[in-house]
Amino acid sequence: MKRLIFVSLLFTLSISASAQERSVEFRQGDALRGPVKSARIERATFGRVDGRLVEGTRSIVVVSNYTPDGKRKEYEGYAPDGTLIQRYVHIYDDNGNEVEVSSFDGGGKLLTKKVSRPSLGETLTYNGDESLRERRVAVKGPDGKLAEILIYDGGGALRERSVNEKDDKTSVWSTYAADGSLKRRDVHALNTGGPHRTETRTYAPDGSVAGRRVSNVDASVRDLRAAETKGDGAAPRKTRETREYDPRGNLSKLVNYSWNAETKEYEPAAVLYYTVEYYR
Repeated sequence: MKRLIFVSLLFTLSISASAQERSVEFRQGDALRGPVKSARIERATFGRVDGRLVEGTRSIVVVSNYTPDGKRKEYEGYAPDGTLIQRYVHIYDDNGNEVEVSSFDGGGKLLTKKVSRPSLGETLTYNGDESLRERRVAVKGPDGKLAEILIYDGGGALRERSVNEKDDKTSVWSTYAADGSLKRRDVHALNTGGPHRTETRTYAPDGSVAGRRVSNVDASVRDLRAAETKGDGAAPRKTRETREYDPRGNLSKLVNYSWNAETKEYEPAAVLYYTVEYYR
C-alpha cells in the first residue's frame, strides 16, 4: 500500500513538473514575463498645490489575470470612476506566439477578434459581426527574418505595405500607401545591449514631412526620452518616461513627464504602479 502511495506521488509530481515545463513565460506582445499569475496597475496624476507638484489619489486602470500555463491572459481596463470599459482575452501557443485575441466593450459585447497563424505569417482581424476587417501578411526574407508586411482591407484590396532594409548599424522600416506614396519611415539604431535611438518621420500626400519624432532609450531601459515636431514649425513637444522593475525584471513603477518650457525641466505628469503576483 505504501509503495502504491509512493508511486502515485511520483506520478503526480511528474505531471506537475511536466506542466511547468510546458508553461509559457515569454509571450509575444506582452510586457510581463515569467510565471505571472496576475497584474494590477494603478494610476495617479500630479497637480499643483500651493505651487508644489503633488501626486493625486491612485485609481485602478488595469487588471490582468493569467492561467497557470501562461497561455491565456484576460485584460480588463477601467475608467477613473472604476467602470469597466474594455476587456481583452489573449491566447498564446506553446511558443508564446499570440494566436488569438478578442476585444469586448464594458458590457461584454464582442468588438473585434484577431486570429493569427504564425506558420503562415498571416493575421486576420474580424469585426464583432464576424465580417473580415483586415488581413495582415508577414513576409520573411532569404535569411528567415521579417522583411515585409502587407495589410489588406476586408475586401482584399491592399491598404498598406511596409518594407524593411537593414545593415549592421540600422534597421529601416518604410511604410507605403496603396498608391505607393511614402507614409512613414522608422529608423532604428541597432545597438544590442546599449542605448537605443529611433527616428520616425511621417509624410503628407505631397511628400513633405508632416512630423518627426526622435526617441532615445538608455541601455537599462529605465530612462526614455522623446521629442516630436510637426511640419507647421511649432516648438518641439518633449516627453520623458522613467521605469523601475521588480526582481524578476517586470515593471513596478512608470512615471510620465512633460516638459516645462518656462523652467526648462521635465515635470512628472502621471505615475503607474504595477503589482505583479507570480505562480512560483
